[in-house]
Amino acid sequence: MIQVEQTPAFKQQVLQQRLHRQVQQLAGYLMTTLFIDPHGRQLATVITPLTKQDNTELVLNWVRQQVCCVSCLQEVDFKQLQRDFVRWLLNHDIPAGELQ
Repeated sequence: MIQVEQTPAFKQQVLQQRLHRQVQQLAGYLMTTLFIDPHGRQLATVITPLTKQDNTELVLNWVRQQVCCVSCLQEVDFKQLQRDFVRWLLNHDIPAGELQ
């Protein structure tokens, strides 16, 4: 009898769950560090006016694009991720002082 914990499918599922959880944590850390209101819609309205999402979904989707797989997650540097996000905001003409 094959133990479920040792099947490749189970191991892949565990890795994906860990990736999903850590990406959510990174997005939360990013919003906390930059004082972004997680329940607000200011950034989402300006950057993606046609979609109905809040700031949390916007930041989470951006982090998912940056950290697309487990190997990307292992190489991520939070300070660099933060700088890249601020650059991305500036490319959308969002002044750094208006993140709140």
